[in-house]
Amino acid sequence: MSKPDGLGLSAIIASKDAGADRLSGLSAASGRRLWLVVPALCALVYPSLLDLLSAGLVLVHGSDAPNGPIVWVAVSASLTLALVVMLVSFVSGLTLGSPRVARPEDLRARSVALLAFATPSLYVGFANVGGVLGAPSAVGVAWLMFWALMAMIVLANSRPSSAASAISPAGYQRLGAAHGVSALAILLLFVAPHIGNHLAGFWSGSVHTDIMSVARRIYRNDIVQPLLLALIGFQITSGTVLVRRRMTMPGDIFGTVQTMCGAYVGVYFLAHMTAVFAARHAGVDTNWAWLTRPNDSLLFSLTKLRLIAHYWVGPIAIVAHVACGLRWVLLQRDTSPATADRIAWILMTAGVVVSSIIMLALLNVHIA
Repeated sequence: MSKPDGLGLSAIIASKDAGADRLSGLSAASGRRLWLVVPALCALVYPSLLDLLSAGLVLVHGSDAPNGPIVWVAVSASLTLALVVMLVSFVSGLTLGSPRVARPEDLRARSVALLAFATPSLYVGFANVGGVLGAPSAVGVAWLMFWALMAMIVLANSRPSSAASAISPAGYQRLGAAHGVSALAILLLFVAPHIGNHLAGFWSGSVHTDIMSVARRIYRNDIVQPLLLALIGFQITSGTVLVRRRMTMPGDIFGTVQTMCGAYVGVYFLAHMTAVFAARHAGVDTNWAWLTRPNDSLLFSLTKLRLIAHYWVGPIAIVAHVACGLRWVLLQRDTSPATADRIAWILMTAGVVVSSIIMLALLNVHIA
């Protein structure tokens, strides 16, 4: 039997090496594509994990009406779960916002990570819509189908759409300026008084109610309320256009915070307004008691843990979005980057503190 010559042996070895390289490349590509859908998968399992947490707490406590240490266990655990999903989504979005990233699937994954960041309020929105339609049992199925679709969109083999770049740079700047002016009007007409009103609840529920009765004369005025709703609608619509373009641009940590918190705020407003107007349509006054009534509260129940993160993250996202927008304005006016960064971080820290105080008040912790 003849022995293979040196050339034939080299060809065999080269063929084996090429096959190993292809397998290694396929393995790396598969692992990378799996990483792209991690935010969607985290969002998909979020309700199931919340249900498991709720069931475990009810089993340990013996009731779904908590009191004592179980309250803080429930709050801490539900917030931790929500923050893990948000952190995974944020890291994914920040990584995919690198200047080195330009693949079509990366752009889609970045957009899905943006949406997954809003998971706590998005899930509340799904539940609110299910309640309005009288089909709460369909919420879980709808949620599963939605995020399965998002994962498929990320993994799909398709070319990037040119629609995101349809707006010109000048048009983008004009729309951004209008978005900022509209945001300022909403802050003055509703958000600032509303947050201040909830902060007063930390003193006592009665003080909150007294301030609310005065504030409602402004933002529930027959002229102001339709204007406010129109402004919120413009914010969500213009924000969507701005975000679509931002998804094609590199982003640093402040840009990622601004974009993701902006998406969260849009989802938060939609979810919150759905609940409020549904309650008002049913003749329920959406006052302090609506959130804090004992044993039947939207927050004070081990079966409604989804609302903890929804209400805690919402104000933080609003403040963070505004803080990053203000930072950009300051930089345009030749403020030093260090000063602009410091102001943004201070405002975001203040947002966390304020929202935490509001959450304590909603959980019936009061000074008076």
